[in-house]
Amino acid sequence: MAISRRTLVRGLGAGVLGTGALTACGEGGMRRGRRRATTPAATAAALSEPETPLVIGQIGANYGRMASFEDAIAVSITMARIDVNARWDGLFGYEVELSERYVMQEPGEDLSTVIQGMADSGVTCVITSIDEESLIAAMPALVEAGMAVIDVFTSGRDLREPEVQTANLLVRLSPTDRTMAAQYAEIAIGSTADKAGPPGTIAYLSEDTLQGRSLLLELEQILAPRSGEVLSQQFYEVGNFGDIAARVKAVTDAPPALLVFNGGAEAAPFLSALYDATLDEGQRPTVEFPKRLAPAATVDYSREQVAKDLSPDSLTSATSYEPGAELTIEHENMMLNISADFLRFGYAYSQQGYDAFTMACLAAQHALSVEGTALAAAIPAILTGTEACSDYGACRQVMRTALEAGERATVAYSGRMGKFELGPQSDARLGELREYTWSEANVLQRGTAKNFEAPE
Repeated sequence: MAISRRTLVRGLGAGVLGTGALTACGEGGMRRGRRRATTPAATAAALSEPETPLVIGQIGANYGRMASFEDAIAVSITMARIDVNARWDGLFGYEVELSERYVMQEPGEDLSTVIQGMADSGVTCVITSIDEESLIAAMPALVEAGMAVIDVFTSGRDLREPEVQTANLLVRLSPTDRTMAAQYAEIAIGSTADKAGPPGTIAYLSEDTLQGRSLLLELEQILAPRSGEVLSQQFYEVGNFGDIAARVKAVTDAPPALLVFNGGAEAAPFLSALYDATLDEGQRPTVEFPKRLAPAATVDYSREQVAKDLSPDSLTSATSYEPGAELTIEHENMMLNISADFLRFGYAYSQQGYDAFTMACLAAQHALSVEGTALAAAIPAILTGTEACSDYGACRQVMRTALEAGERATVAYSGRMGKFELGPQSDARLGELREYTWSEANVLQRGTAKNFEAPE
């Protein structure tokens, strides 16, 4: 019996947000290894499809910068499962299974036992949203298990260092630090502002993480050949920003052409203090330069407790971003049907979560396999084929129609993230991201999408 969307959504439960785990395996009548009663008899052409369901695992994190996005990612993956199974009748005559979500609660956690348990339950593809250090540490176990890994979150260069053996199993959906550094460098080098520092100069503040160090290194490598430089760099412990006045002084002592703030919501009180420090006796800024903020700082501060302490206009020179195309009404309603809290916390990385699940299913259809190595190899192909399509049902139908005729067809899936392609290392090469600004009252404005392309 087919499962309705209403039944599956109800199965999520009222307490889905903040629980740290979303259980999908076994819910709503999912039976691993058994075909649905409504599946028609196999045809001759369909015999080339595997007689095994696709089982997808998921690992998230509820600490550091990942915690801000955990609920949105978890919900989006579950909703993609609902669409694939209840709306489009699964894959290969089976429902695609989603294992119970494992959520890391602290850095340095050993995931080898978790990964082995997933492998034992038939998982061949894992969707991750964890930090660079944790993913690097987990890769040996993931490679040993032969699992394809679709990561929606990391951007650091360290995951692509030669000593990190990914066996071509790792796919990453967010723009890399090098991609973002190239955009920041262009802004700094192209500066012509009278009240800013010398063109090509950057002040950099970041949480002290592997990703934070990666972004700094990328900035330095791009700026140096073009006579630019990072004038000041300030790292701080996650969750402990320290002395705001001292950090403001370090920036104002050597004003840059651009300030890059690679942190979270601590950006607002810092930028407010920085703005106040630049005002003359007539309350006019004596120093002005643009600021670029990270996804974790993309917050409507007018709704937060800190709002009363922020100076008007203190965020008007700031721009932040989130990976992904402009949010559609369909996507927003999908999330809000689970919780209205997303109106406050936003939808960052939920498009990546939804597409990661869908891409794994389409890769399996393309490869006619559920093996991890085949899935990882097929994911780039389902983004650049000849037949454009924007949802799982349409894309799968193209491939199945050709298969029934004894032929093969390729698709170019453009989903919730928008147009997207992978580069030679299966990192994001082409895609979209949304840029956000704030009003004079520190109200977050609706994001506007722009294209990105990874530098050569």
